[in-house]
Amino acid sequence: MKRRVADYTEACYRAMERGRDLGVYAILRIQHRAERSVSAANGAIQSAHCDERSGMGVQVITPDGATGHACTDRITPEAAERLVEDAARLASMSQGYGARKVDGHQRMPRLITSVHCEAPMGIENFSHEEEQRLVAKASAETAAIDPALACHTAYGIVHEEWRVVRSDGTDVMFNMPRAVCRSSITARDASSGRAASVGAAVSGRDASIIATPEGWERFMKRSRTQARTALALLEARGVKAGSYRLVIDYALAKGLAHEAFGHSAESDGMRTSILWRDGKFMAGTRVAPPNVSIVDGPVEGDYAYQPVSSNGVLRGTVHIVRDGVLTSALADAFSAAEAGVEPTGAGRAESYRDVPLPRMSNIRLTVADPIPMPRDFEDVTPEHVRDALVGAGLLQEGQVVLYLSGYKGGQVNPAKGDFVFNCSAIYELTTSAIRLRLPAIFSGKVLSALAAILAGIGDPVIDAQGTCGKKGQGVPSSGGANMFLVIDAAPDIRIGGV
Repeated sequence: MKRRVADYTEACYRAMERGRDLGVYAILRIQHRAERSVSAANGAIQSAHCDERSGMGVQVITPDGATGHACTDRITPEAAERLVEDAARLASMSQGYGARKVDGHQRMPRLITSVHCEAPMGIENFSHEEEQRLVAKASAETAAIDPALACHTAYGIVHEEWRVVRSDGTDVMFNMPRAVCRSSITARDASSGRAASVGAAVSGRDASIIATPEGWERFMKRSRTQARTALALLEARGVKAGSYRLVIDYALAKGLAHEAFGHSAESDGMRTSILWRDGKFMAGTRVAPPNVSIVDGPVEGDYAYQPVSSNGVLRGTVHIVRDGVLTSALADAFSAAEAGVEPTGAGRAESYRDVPLPRMSNIRLTVADPIPMPRDFEDVTPEHVRDALVGAGLLQEGQVVLYLSGYKGGQVNPAKGDFVFNCSAIYELTTSAIRLRLPAIFSGKVLSALAAILAGIGDPVIDAQGTCGKKGQGVPSSGGANMFLVIDAAPDIRIGGV
């Protein structure tokens, strides 16, 4: 794909020159974004959309640490000069309001590089008509499994390019291609009025997630499995509320890692997080068994891949928890020093209109030496999960273990460490039977859940995707865990129900 942000060198030069004239430090961010989307219901196209836009934003920092930001959707040398002037004026005005002073830009290393992620079936290499055909086909085939089913399938593909130029001579270009396809599947019993909804999704760098035989089969396997689950839920009963030994799948584990530990480890939240004390990160504190680790960092080909921060700093791989011990924070240059941690290039921005914030990219919670699961995640049944638990001695005669499947959102209070998550379905596992139960709330204390991890099952799967919202900005996120995590029963971890 043509690197459009490379065309704006004159605007970059003029912005930096104007910053020098005004005696301010400038960070110029140029973004080009092209995207397409398609949605279909039961085989009929509902919408098809294409969009392309560009813009630039300038953040300036005065010698005494005041900062201002201005943006425009016009990328010209003249507009770049005016942006620096406007941002400098805003920085000067902010001093009268007692705005926070910054100085982290002085510690950002100078960087000149171009990082390009290849997307062979990216937005310019695959037709919109073929995307529409595949999306309609996916929704039609899923709905056709049973007359009680309805299926809405949504697909989106994005190619994002960034250029970040700073007063210290930094000039960085990088791209972030991504694609996602999701089906929302609803089963409805007309006689009783009961309904159940589940979801299936795949994500990656380009249209290959549904346009190759392997991608298509993976998505349809997930869709067929979820469709059968939705139908079975029409006859399911609720689970008895209480504390149980639990198995959660990798998507639910990603939600727990992202909401509970990723956000809590961000350096700009140091005053309202359970992982910080007196404004300092609690590095060295044991928070999990020694075989548990939580890592965040860019993975090429991943839905949330971002190799360079929006401040023009290489993004590092951060071991938030290493071998059970809290180790590193997610920090940008502007909040790291105050928090007493090292910057890791974690700054991300939704667009050129935004100032970067410390954010996750791909976060994964893994357990060393997992129980083997010699098959792909799409081929794993509740029976396979039950057999793995029995083989490892984690499900005994007369014991009940609940297997929670599917992530349907949730939230965490980072100051208190309380979490509440929703799943798609619950399987009640015993050595002699498997019963499908209605979904219920999974809630408790973050640190209790981490400390109660007994084992992982299967190799890591890290393609659970979503959008991370923070301070009005939404950026792509992803991650995962071992195929399944086993969490022991604990008073602080509960399943809602009847």
